[in-house]
Amino acid sequence: MPQLTEDQIVLANSIDLLAYLQTHAPHMVRKSGADEYCLAEHDSFKMSNGKWYWHSRGFGGHTALCYLRKVEGMGYVEAVQHLTGDNAPTYRRVDTSAPKTSPPKIFKLPEAHHNNDKVYAYLRGRGIGKEVINRCFSNGSLYQSTKGHCVFVGRDENGTAKFAWRRSTKDSWQKDVWGSKKTHGFCLPPKNPADGNALAVFEAPIDLLAHCTIQDMMKTGWDGHRLSLGGVSLLALHSFLERHPNINHVILCLDNDERGVETTSKIIDELSNNERYKSVKISVRSPPFGKDYADTLKALCQQQNIRSPTRHQVADISI
Repeated sequence: MPQLTEDQIVLANSIDLLAYLQTHAPHMVRKSGADEYCLAEHDSFKMSNGKWYWHSRGFGGHTALCYLRKVEGMGYVEAVQHLTGDNAPTYRRVDTSAPKTSPPKIFKLPEAHHNNDKVYAYLRGRGIGKEVINRCFSNGSLYQSTKGHCVFVGRDENGTAKFAWRRSTKDSWQKDVWGSKKTHGFCLPPKNPADGNALAVFEAPIDLLAHCTIQDMMKTGWDGHRLSLGGVSLLALHSFLERHPNINHVILCLDNDERGVETTSKIIDELSNNERYKSVKISVRSPPFGKDYADTLKALCQQQNIRSPTRHQVADISI
């Protein structure tokens, strides 16, 4: 595990949330009172006098570090490094009553390479189906950057890119693109729009693609929306449900580890206690093999009888 210095820890604990958001993602913040701000898409999330509180969910904190851990779902070390790493800016709260001297840094997709050969080879090497990969290339939600990374893109209802996650094709390196909007995660829509009433939820894009591949291999016929949270933050899920009021079934396919189990319970609790989602069915389909669906796909690909899966396997994996 990477070591944190005492200076990093002190600095991370000194950054307040408003300063962080105004620097990292100014589009997420708007003024809601004389000395009060809120999230642009969540009026009940208030920031004032160095504190923040999400009234609709009943929790809050004082720092950006606390926000990254409670809302974005980052681990402690990851959050501290995110705030204090070599590429982190100096966080200064913006005085909105004064004219801005320079435009804020905005979200921008990494430059695309002229082909996707490294991404294709990497995903095929992890067992992801050809048809699944090509679907993502075709709809613009996946491409290869000039640095050879996988770039998974989250878009809004108008097709505008709002979020991007980079994944190395050589090692385990991964990172959100600076300025990404966590409310718009990587998503794979159903082939048939008429089948768009169900939503399967995953932590990482790779797990989403693995699940789609497994469904194709098993010929289950399931065809709904698939959404990656980009970790364990619930922002993408809540935003997706607000934009798709037709969803009547949410299937939770999160990881088989402590964070995944805790997040699954949290989602069930929040949706069950929200009047808006009282008619939504909630199901849990944890990965039957390994930590996540990428592990499950790997296990299935290693089996000799993969073309003739057992009934037990199909029952475990089908939605």
